Amino acid sequence: MSRLAVLLYPPRMLEMVYSKADLWLAEYYDQRLVKPELWALGSELRKLLAADINVVLAIANDSHLMADLPWIAESIQLRNIYTDPLNVLQAELLHRSRQAEEEGKDPDPRVEQALMVTIAGVAAGMRNTG
Repeated sequence: MSRLAVLLYPPRMLEMVYSKADLWLAEYYDQRLVKPELWALGSELRKLLAADINVVLAIANDSHLMADLPWIAESIQLRNIYTDPLNVLQAELLHRSRQAEEEGKDPDPRVEQALMVTIAGVAAGMRNTG
Protein backbone atom coordinates (compact mmCIF):
# COMPACT_ATOMS: atom_id res chain seq x y z
CA MET A 1 0.00 0.00 0.00
CA SER A 2 1.31 3.42 -0.80
CA ARG A 3 2.20 5.80 2.01
CA LEU A 4 -0.11 8.32 0.42
CA ALA A 5 -3.05 5.93 0.85
CA VAL A 6 -2.25 5.52 4.55
CA LEU A 7 -2.00 9.29 5.01
CA LEU A 8 -5.19 10.07 3.12
CA TYR A 9 -7.22 7.19 4.53
CA PRO A 10 -6.42 6.23 8.09
CA PRO A 11 -6.35 2.47 8.72
CA ARG A 12 -9.84 2.49 10.31
CA MET A 13 -11.35 3.98 7.16
CA LEU A 14 -9.48 1.50 4.99
CA GLU A 15 -10.64 -1.33 7.22
CA MET A 16 -14.23 -0.24 6.70
CA VAL A 17 -13.83 0.01 2.93
CA TYR A 18 -11.92 -3.26 2.62
CA SER A 19 -14.40 -5.16 4.78
CA LYS A 20 -17.05 -4.34 2.18
CA ALA A 21 -14.99 -5.69 -0.72
CA ASP A 22 -15.88 -9.14 -2.02
CA LEU A 23 -12.98 -10.66 -3.92
CA TRP A 24 -15.04 -13.66 -5.04
CA LEU A 25 -17.72 -11.34 -6.44
CA ALA A 26 -15.18 -9.25 -8.33
CA GLU A 27 -13.80 -12.45 -9.81
CA TYR A 28 -17.30 -13.58 -10.76
CA TYR A 29 -17.97 -10.30 -12.55
CA ASP A 30 -14.64 -10.69 -14.37
CA GLN A 31 -15.43 -14.21 -15.51
CA ARG A 32 -18.95 -13.31 -16.60
CA LEU A 33 -18.41 -9.89 -18.17
CA VAL A 34 -14.75 -9.31 -19.01
CA LYS A 35 -12.85 -10.62 -22.01
CA PRO A 36 -10.54 -13.51 -20.99
CA GLU A 37 -7.46 -11.61 -22.15
CA LEU A 38 -8.16 -9.06 -19.39
CA TRP A 39 -8.69 -11.57 -16.56
CA ALA A 40 -5.04 -11.28 -15.54
CA LEU A 41 -5.58 -7.58 -14.78
CA GLY A 42 -8.51 -8.36 -12.50
CA SER A 43 -6.50 -11.09 -10.82
CA GLU A 44 -3.62 -8.69 -10.22
CA LEU A 45 -5.96 -6.06 -8.77
CA ARG A 46 -7.46 -8.64 -6.40
CA LYS A 47 -3.96 -9.67 -5.30
CA LEU A 48 -3.08 -6.03 -4.61
CA LEU A 49 -6.28 -5.61 -2.63
CA ALA A 50 -5.49 -8.71 -0.56
CA ALA A 51 -1.99 -7.37 0.09
CA ASP A 52 -3.40 -4.00 1.16
CA ILE A 53 -5.81 -5.75 3.52
CA ASN A 54 -2.89 -7.60 5.08
CA VAL A 55 -1.05 -4.30 5.63
CA VAL A 56 -4.09 -2.76 7.31
CA LEU A 57 -4.43 -5.85 9.52
CA ALA A 58 -0.77 -5.58 10.47
CA ILE A 59 -1.16 -1.88 11.33
CA ALA A 60 -4.30 -2.60 13.37
CA ASN A 61 -2.65 -5.67 14.91
CA ASP A 62 -5.79 -7.71 14.23
CA SER A 63 -6.48 -11.06 12.61
CA HIS A 64 -9.54 -9.87 10.70
CA LEU A 65 -11.07 -6.61 9.55
CA MET A 66 -13.24 -4.63 11.96
CA ALA A 67 -12.23 -6.96 14.82
CA ASP A 68 -12.92 -4.31 17.45
CA LEU A 69 -16.25 -3.28 15.90
CA PRO A 70 -17.99 -6.63 15.39
CA TRP A 71 -21.41 -5.04 14.93
CA ILE A 72 -20.20 -3.40 11.71
CA ALA A 73 -18.81 -6.70 10.42
CA GLU A 74 -22.10 -8.40 11.32
CA SER A 75 -24.05 -5.67 9.53
CA ILE A 76 -22.01 -6.22 6.38
CA GLN A 77 -22.44 -10.00 6.60
CA LEU A 78 -26.19 -9.60 7.01
CA ARG A 79 -26.33 -7.21 4.07
CA ASN A 80 -24.41 -9.67 1.90
CA ILE A 81 -27.08 -12.33 2.37
CA TYR A 82 -29.35 -10.07 0.33
CA THR A 83 -26.96 -8.23 -1.96
CA ASP A 84 -24.78 -11.15 -3.08
CA PRO A 85 -27.58 -12.91 -5.01
CA LEU A 86 -28.59 -9.57 -6.51
CA ASN A 87 -25.01 -8.94 -7.63
CA VAL A 88 -24.76 -12.39 -9.21
CA LEU A 89 -28.10 -11.88 -10.95
CA GLN A 90 -26.94 -8.45 -12.10
CA ALA A 91 -23.83 -9.93 -13.70
CA GLU A 92 -25.96 -12.52 -15.49
CA LEU A 93 -28.41 -9.90 -16.73
CA LEU A 94 -25.58 -7.64 -17.92
CA HIS A 95 -24.12 -10.62 -19.76
CA ARG A 96 -27.45 -11.30 -21.48
CA SER A 97 -27.89 -7.64 -22.38
CA ARG A 98 -24.40 -7.40 -23.86
CA GLN A 99 -24.85 -10.67 -25.70
CA ALA A 100 -28.02 -9.36 -27.36
CA GLU A 101 -26.16 -6.20 -28.43
CA GLU A 102 -23.30 -8.25 -29.88
CA GLU A 103 -25.82 -10.31 -31.85
CA GLY A 104 -27.43 -7.13 -33.19
CA LYS A 105 -30.69 -7.81 -31.37
CA ASP A 106 -32.83 -5.34 -29.50
CA PRO A 107 -32.42 -5.68 -25.76
CA ASP A 108 -35.13 -7.72 -24.07
CA PRO A 109 -37.18 -5.23 -22.03
CA ARG A 110 -37.66 -7.87 -19.31
CA VAL A 111 -33.89 -8.22 -18.96
CA GLU A 112 -33.45 -4.44 -18.87
CA GLN A 113 -36.21 -4.07 -16.25
CA ALA A 114 -34.73 -6.87 -14.12
CA LEU A 115 -31.32 -5.22 -14.40
CA MET A 116 -32.76 -1.95 -13.07
CA VAL A 117 -34.34 -3.87 -10.18
CA THR A 118 -30.97 -5.42 -9.26
CA ILE A 119 -29.31 -2.00 -9.37
CA ALA A 120 -31.98 -0.55 -7.08
CA GLY A 121 -31.78 -3.57 -4.78
CA VAL A 122 -28.01 -3.44 -4.41
CA ALA A 123 -28.16 0.33 -3.85
CA ALA A 124 -30.78 -0.14 -1.14
CA GLY A 125 -28.69 -2.85 0.50
CA MET A 126 -25.60 -0.66 0.47
CA ARG A 127 -27.42 2.36 1.87
CA ASN A 128 -27.07 1.33 5.49
CA THR A 129 -23.61 -0.20 5.31
CA GLY A 130 -21.95 1.88 2.60
